[in-house]
Amino acid sequence: MSIILKGILALFWLLLVPAAIGILVMSKRKDICPEACLPFGYLVLFSVMEIFTLPLTFLKAPLHILTALYGGVAVLLAAAGVVSVVGNKEKRQNMISVQKRESKITFYFALALLLIICQIVMCTLLAHMDADDSFFVASATTDVYTDTIFEVNPDTGRYYMVLPERYILSPFPVFLAVVSQLSAGLHPAIMAHMVFPAVFLIVVYMVQSLLSRCWFPNDRKARDIYLLLVAVISSFSAYSVYNAGNFQMVRLWQGKAILAAILIPMLVYLCLTIVMKEKADYSWGLMLMANLSCCLVSSMGIILAPLLIGSFAVVKLIYKKDFMCIWKCALCCIPTLVLGLIFLYVL
Repeated sequence: MSIILKGILALFWLLLVPAAIGILVMSKRKDICPEACLPFGYLVLFSVMEIFTLPLTFLKAPLHILTALYGGVAVLLAAAGVVSVVGNKEKRQNMISVQKRESKITFYFALALLLIICQIVMCTLLAHMDADDSFFVASATTDVYTDTIFEVNPDTGRYYMVLPERYILSPFPVFLAVVSQLSAGLHPAIMAHMVFPAVFLIVVYMVQSLLSRCWFPNDRKARDIYLLLVAVISSFSAYSVYNAGNFQMVRLWQGKAILAAILIPMLVYLCLTIVMKEKADYSWGLMLMANLSCCLVSSMGIILAPLLIGSFAVVKLIYKKDFMCIWKCALCCIPTLVLGLIFLYVL
């Protein structure tokens, strides 16, 4: 199968399917925010991947079983998202009106868009070969060619005597392997270095656009300037190898980079629109899925996600004396707390 067809399939699984699932997540809202569809869709997909991968890993199931389960659930959810709009005339018209209203291109937005496109081209065609790929990309490649899930050591080619404790609870390389298989066998190295950066950079700036709606809800010009400023800062973030901007521009196919550039800002947005509001803008289920997503991409997410949510909950408690909010946040953090205890135990 030609590389072009494989690339089209990759974009189908990484752009169209998450966007359709994001529409399903927002189907109960009167207005559907276009920037939220793709990030919300990924929260669902990452959660599904974490829920399926952990038990199948310990059961030593083959990779093709996980691929079939994930692909089937993703397609069903995406189809439900499409039907939720196509079958609802009012929501369809609302989406068209929102799209017309938001499609106006201002001077600052045009500059931001141009810079973002340049970043996508650079990250795709001038991909940095990071030393951590010797495990992350190699693990995905090994899983694909052995049809296993974390059974074969990519460094030696031998079966693990003991599962890799640092990565077993955050199996993002398995997500890379599964998407590669769904894309007609597109090589995981190509998927990681050329497709993931282009797709996830789009998600990065969609999340930043959502945040700009919190800072400047009624000022389109200010939101566009904010997006431009974020793009400029990211472009000149190489003053350190430890900041989120550097991770975004240099290694966005790795789970810890997705945590820093996408999921932590997404959690901040959800905390502002769910935890800090008297009446939450979105379902608390999104907060739960954000926690699961952080667990999937990095073991650091298992620790950082509940700390961030807990900080907002404490602020809400002091500011509003809302004890119920503490319990809701605690319930959303149960998966990360359980995995965190397991992580400490296995270490």
